[in-house]
Amino acid sequence: MTKLFPTQVQARKRKALKPEDIDKLGHAVMTLAKELWVVKDRQAVTEAVLAKRGIDIRDEISLYQPDPVLDAKLKADREALVKKLMQDLSGEYDPLG
Repeated sequence: MTKLFPTQVQARKRKALKPEDIDKLGHAVMTLAKELWVVKDRQAVTEAVLAKRGIDIRDEISLYQPDPVLDAKLKADREALVKKLMQDLSGEYDPLG
């Protein structure tokens, strides 16, 4: 099998961001940052409150398997976040209704 090195292949061509896309990208990044911070904040608070009461849940969280109801909720939440990010990237939002 022949190994490929950068000098043996052509560079992939990709579209560069257009100036009008920068704001959209910025909105998407900020949406991710906000969502991430909320999750990190709530997780840290939850673990601190439980630890204060003598309950260490870190290992249980790592091993936990959600039931079908929670799994469906997580899936719906994940899809909503992806939709919001795609709207931020495209600049096309659903009408308020």
